[in-house]
Amino acid sequence: MSVVPVSIEDWREFTLTRGPRMAAEAFLLKLAGLAPHEQRAALCALPSVPELTRRFEQAWPRRDDALGGVPFLTKDLYFREGQPTFAGSTFLPEVIGPASRSSTLPDAFEQDAGAIECGRTQLNEFAFGLTGENPHFGDCPHPTDPALLAGGSSSGSAFAVARGLVPFALATDTAGSIRVPCGYCGVWGLRLSPDILPVGDLFPLSPGYDTPGWIAGSAKDLAQVSAAVLGEAPPAGAGLWAGDLGLGLAPSDLAPMRDLALRAGAQENAASAELLRRACLGAAEAYPVLGGYAASRVHAAWLDLRRADYDPVVWARLDAGRRRTADELKAAAAVRQRVSEAFETLFNRHHFIALPATAGPAVGKAACDDAHRTRLLALNAPGSLAGLPAIAAPARRADGRTVGVQFLFRDMANFGWTSVLDRLG
Repeated sequence: MSVVPVSIEDWREFTLTRGPRMAAEAFLLKLAGLAPHEQRAALCALPSVPELTRRFEQAWPRRDDALGGVPFLTKDLYFREGQPTFAGSTFLPEVIGPASRSSTLPDAFEQDAGAIECGRTQLNEFAFGLTGENPHFGDCPHPTDPALLAGGSSSGSAFAVARGLVPFALATDTAGSIRVPCGYCGVWGLRLSPDILPVGDLFPLSPGYDTPGWIAGSAKDLAQVSAAVLGEAPPAGAGLWAGDLGLGLAPSDLAPMRDLALRAGAQENAASAELLRRACLGAAEAYPVLGGYAASRVHAAWLDLRRADYDPVVWARLDAGRRRTADELKAAAAVRQRVSEAFETLFNRHHFIALPATAGPAVGKAACDDAHRTRLLALNAPGSLAGLPAIAAPARRADGRTVGVQFLFRDMANFGWTSVLDRLG
């Protein structure tokens, strides 16, 4: 075991042998290693030192559980009873009040697996973005290159795991918010399905598309975290490497993605790849119509009343969402149906489908424009429109920078994450 715990097993052994107080101190030492601007951009709702120590001590009776003594962070969309939820904004608690109950997922990790929540992570305001930008708390930097951004919206969770603050963090993925930052930051993620949690279990971005999940530092840690709450997974058969959906990604990016997919058990099939490419035409345009409309309904009561308090970019997306016409919604729904039917056809031939999750490695703020967003949506919106669970994995380029790969599965009953992670671990 390393002197400073990093992995799930490191933390379990450290807490068991050193005790809860020293484990709390180890987390605080890691926290002290972050610059103030990094902490502000990536983290929020950190407990006081006495409260943090109390949480480790209260978890001590569960030290033999699957994640006993392991710290984690929670994206600030999940509720904690009696506490405010900001969702990357400055005003949300003023309009919804403190949470009346805690969300299911962090409770499960604490009560059923013995892990210890040590705070929350920042995000794009209301999770409405793929970059990690936030004008209120600062843009979340890439964990190893401050000139780049972490990606979003689960930016703080990816940053914290990549920097070794915690071995895993809870996140969400509506249109790529786990898949994109995992690819950029070189970490691993699991996206469940949109219908797995009760309605109202977290603060929504786009109801019907919001999907819980988590991020971990390695394939092994992701498998261990996932098994703690999901139990056994079915074996995964052969998958499909579907290429880049015709986006023309650079060979330096596409080659390591393909290599990772083939190592995970994917195969190439030109006919299947072409079927999916054709079906996904227009997905990047259809998703903002459907997702934006759903998001605008969440904010309808205060969108105009609190306009000055919103990130202007987020407000504009919400405003566009509420102005969608019936014809636009109908056309976008037809694209969603076409994409879903194509996936259903392909899942009769292939157990999983591997696609790029990013169009390249992490970028700086100047590159976070509409074209960048559209390319990310072209890759990630198809899986979101079809409501598919996914593994998010980083592929390493020759220069050491990472790009993202997503492994999409038909549904939770066929979610063979264990087999794929075993092959990649």
